[in-house]
Amino acid sequence: MLTKRFSLAVRALAAAAVLTLTLAACGGGDDEPAEVPADAIALVGDTPVPKADFDELMARAQQSYESQERDFPAVGTPEYQDLQSRAVAFLVQRYRFQAEAEALDIQVTEEEVQERLDQIRDESFEGDQERFDEALEAEGLTIEQAQEEIRAQLLQEKLFERVTEDVEVTDEDVAAYYEENQEQFTQPASRDVRHILVKNKARADEIHAELENGGNFAELARRYSQDTGSKKAGGKMPVQQGSTVPPFDEAAFELDVNEISEPVQTTFGWHIIMPISEIEPEQVTPLEDVEERIRQQLESERSNAAVETLTQELEKKYPATYAAGFEPAETDVDTTTGETEPPAENGEDTGTGDDTATTEETTTDQ
Repeated sequence: MLTKRFSLAVRALAAAAVLTLTLAACGGGDDEPAEVPADAIALVGDTPVPKADFDELMARAQQSYESQERDFPAVGTPEYQDLQSRAVAFLVQRYRFQAEAEALDIQVTEEEVQERLDQIRDESFEGDQERFDEALEAEGLTIEQAQEEIRAQLLQEKLFERVTEDVEVTDEDVAAYYEENQEQFTQPASRDVRHILVKNKARADEIHAELENGGNFAELARRYSQDTGSKKAGGKMPVQQGSTVPPFDEAAFELDVNEISEPVQTTFGWHIIMPISEIEPEQVTPLEDVEERIRQQLESERSNAAVETLTQELEKKYPATYAAGFEPAETDVDTTTGETEPPAENGEDTGTGDDTATTEETTTDQ
């Protein structure tokens, strides 16, 4: 596999995209749009985006599909149209970045390109040129094409560095964020408890009576509890104050160590609860322990905002006019990289859904 950085550039050329900042690709301004040359798919400002670039991009996408033993979408299908829209948006974005880099006299040398390629080869392929060449071939790239992709990537990195060079986070900024977000740095009070869950009060009363007569809590939990998450551990589980349903939480933090509760009703059934440790008091992480993390977060947020602003400004500065058949649909564009990431394959979950489905038993364990 290529490094993530290089792989993003290569896979981007396969016109695949699951991107982080949603920006609708837009057309020209209010003036009469310029005519797109016959051998181009769009104009970015006055600069044509060659159809040859688009064809090459789609050819690489097809090779990438084939290398993964996947069927390439047929022309005219929604899947193909999506792939085409992403490829066009990618190219238009790239030409905008290149135009702005040129306006700012940002340049990339041959030495910088080769240094990055050597870094990829050395870090990902242990310096093995043959393995590196095979990886390029699998992605449908010649070494010359790889050099061009690296050049575009480095140019973009330099452009983003220029845009974000004035981003600053002061000690006062860090302290203010810390004070305004205390809940992020506070560990609630906690303790260990044992509990037994049953569905009806009659059974809960029977078990409670057995415990009062000297029954072993852990053994009875393993025998009767319907909480599968803690049953095998004899009902033992850690709890944080405020993390469980209120009746359970109240009992868990009001009882003394080894004191057995009366049956407690919640939406999950009837619980018998016994704390087995003292309460660990609420703890607040000191600012000095988290200030570097806060600083990095704020720097990242402000840098991303600066890049997003740049991208929006470039849409106006270099308006795009599209050839017939290449008009954009709404496309997600990652302004932090300008490249694209591969979509989830074979219908895999991309992480946008709710993967925290909770059963009655596991909810009780919280």
